[in-house]
Amino acid sequence: MRLLATVLRALFVAALVGGALVFVAEPGPHRAFTPESYGLTEVSPTLYVDDPADAPRVSAMIGQAESNVRDFFGPLRAEPVWVICTGAACEAQFAMRANGQSYARFLIVIRPQGVNERTLTHERVHAELHRTLGLTDIVSPRFPMWFDEGLATHIARDTRLEPPADPRDADWIREARTWLDWNRLRDTATAMERYSAATRLVQEIEETAGRDGLRDLVRQVSDEGADFDTTLAAIMSR
Repeated sequence: MRLLATVLRALFVAALVGGALVFVAEPGPHRAFTPESYGLTEVSPTLYVDDPADAPRVSAMIGQAESNVRDFFGPLRAEPVWVICTGAACEAQFAMRANGQSYARFLIVIRPQGVNERTLTHERVHAELHRTLGLTDIVSPRFPMWFDEGLATHIARDTRLEPPADPRDADWIREARTWLDWNRLRDTATAMERYSAATRLVQEIEETAGRDGLRDLVRQVSDEGADFDTTLAAIMSR
């Protein structure tokens, strides 16, 4: 029995080590947490780029994106690390699918197609909005996904979208409360349709309550832990 237990423990450890090695060897977003290990250059403690010659241009673009986000949030409190890929080889290292991806308040990864003010602003909004969120928000998000994406798109001023003129035509996006809900709608709506609808609902909040009302909604839910739906209803009825 003792020998059997020893063998089982050895197999278990070997499986863990083997799995970890496969995980590290496989291209994916997890690599962005140790960007220097995959050939990126540290420009500052919060910026890594694949091409150092692009650092001034990228830094200026991030500065403008953060200025856009600051115009809404005020002083920024999240301090995400930016991992910026300007070339295909870097993009392949992280197996990127979206133009940009934020990981809570900690990390923002950008692929070559996303190196523009619009995408950088969008992802920086996510990082700031998520600065007080915890693990429970993965299952039961404090901000519904439609608001999360709609606010980021609204502040980024994404001119590619055509939000419906009547916000009632965007009500269907309210069912996208979690990340899974949002992705499930891929079967029935294009990305442009989802982002356009989400943006229209956020625009409606600002049209009704003003930008200060929209800011107040974010502040109460983010900083005070208020319920989103209850707070939204109160702000819209002022």
